[in-house]
Amino acid sequence: MKKIVIIVSVVIFIIIGFIVIKEVSNPNLKYSQEYVVGKSNIKGNVDIEFFISKSEDFAIGANKYGYAVFKNPSKAFKQLKKEYSKGIEIIQKEFNLENLSQSNYKLYGTYGWQVNTGTEEEQNEARFVSSFMDIYENSFSKRVS
Repeated sequence: MKKIVIIVSVVIFIIIGFIVIKEVSNPNLKYSQEYVVGKSNIKGNVDIEFFISKSEDFAIGANKYGYAVFKNPSKAFKQLKKEYSKGIEIIQKEFNLENLSQSNYKLYGTYGWQVNTGTEEEQNEARFVSSFMDIYENSFSKRVS
């Protein structure tokens, strides 16, 4: 009985892992075109200059579906953690979150807007973290239109 439970658990883990890897590596969600508001299939109205003014690593393009994505999401994520550590830290502290990672970035996006402790600078950084995550998640999650 114990062996069956272990085997079933391993199989389920492998299937879930495969699904997650397939979605994360979906090329349709990656940068494939320039993000130009009003152009054919471009969705939304993202101020790409605002993000570039924060860092060149935050350059934005669009995926196949027209949603804004970072041209290099891993580079952008590393830069966010480096340059916005105060905002990340105040979100983590106020909402008792684990360190920011690929597995919990959505929580930081959700809670960054809600920060009401810390300095004004920390709160502004936390709000930017939420703005960042709105774009970042488009590289990994398909939106339903």
